[in-house]
Amino acid sequence: METGKSISVDEASAALAAVRHSRALVAWRGYPTWYWLGTGACLGAMATAMVLPGWWDLAAAAVIAVALIVVTRAAARARGVCEGWYRGAMPLRDQLLLAGPAAFVMVVGAVAARFAPWSAIVAGVLIFVLYAGTGLVMSARR
Repeated sequence: METGKSISVDEASAALAAVRHSRALVAWRGYPTWYWLGTGACLGAMATAMVLPGWWDLAAAAVIAVALIVVTRAAARARGVCEGWYRGAMPLRDQLLLAGPAAFVMVVGAVAARFAPWSAIVAGVLIFVLYAGTGLVMSARR
C-alpha cells in the first residue's frame, strides 16, 4: 500500500498491530465446532489404530487419515479461507499450543502401548480432548 506521504512510527505500529490481530482472527475464527471435534476424533482414533498389533488396525489408520483430510478440506470450504498445506494464518506459537500437547501424548501413548495395550485407548481419548478442547477454547477466545 502506498500512501504518497511519510507516516509516523506510531501509525506504522498501529497498522502492524491491526494486521497481526487480523491474522489471529483468520487463524482461529470461522472454524465450525464440528471441525475441532472431527479433527480431534480422527487424530485420536488414528493414533490408537496405529499402535494396535493387527494389520487391520493399520489399514484403519489409513482410512482415518483420509477422513481427516476430508474434514480439513470441508472446514476450509466452510470458512471460505484458502490456506495451503504448508502455511496458514496461524503463527508457530499457536500451532505449538494446539498440536504440541496432542503430539506429546501420541508419542508417550505409543511407548506405553508396548507395555499396556489398553493405554492406546486412553491416549486416543486424551488426544481428542486436548486437540478439540484447545481448538474450541482458543476459537471462542479470539
